[in-house]
Amino acid sequence: MKRRRLILYILLWMVALFFVLMKGSIMNYIGIHFFDIDLVIIIITYLLFMDAETGAGIFALSLGLLIDVYSGGPLGLFTLLYLMLFLSIHIGSGLLDIRSAKGQAIIILLAVLLKGGLLISFLHIFSLEIHISYSVFWAFAGSGVCSGLMGPLILRVFHCVGTLIAGPIEGDSENGIWI
Repeated sequence: MKRRRLILYILLWMVALFFVLMKGSIMNYIGIHFFDIDLVIIIITYLLFMDAETGAGIFALSLGLLIDVYSGGPLGLFTLLYLMLFLSIHIGSGLLDIRSAKGQAIIILLAVLLKGGLLISFLHIFSLEIHISYSVFWAFAGSGVCSGLMGPLILRVFHCVGTLIAGPIEGDSENGIWI
């Protein structure tokens, strides 16, 4: 059972890695920058949904370190960002019902908006001379809404694939939770 769950974690990490490395190219090809889905936040939410707090924390840390290596920003920026997002999603899952579609949508929406706010704040704290226009805030809002609306559906797909790979989650029943 633990071996299957490890395979699921590795599969999720590879999906997130592919998404992070290819997101810029895909968004430039499509040409729509205001309506993207933040799959990393959805995966962190899914790992917390599976009651895998340690796995979600390690996932956030390792992905933040990877993005720091591949980005041109200051080292530690994305590591700190994703660890703070993990903590916010963890706190949000304690306040809202992470097992309902409405709770998942709200948690994901707020996490994406927090990510945008923290990223802008960190860029100002590290005193990088970056001009930020109002369209960036609209892009964060559009991304938050799209991620919040699509999040429960993507979590449902992850849940079905995770059940095939790792078996059912403890306490999971057909009528007990939405996903």
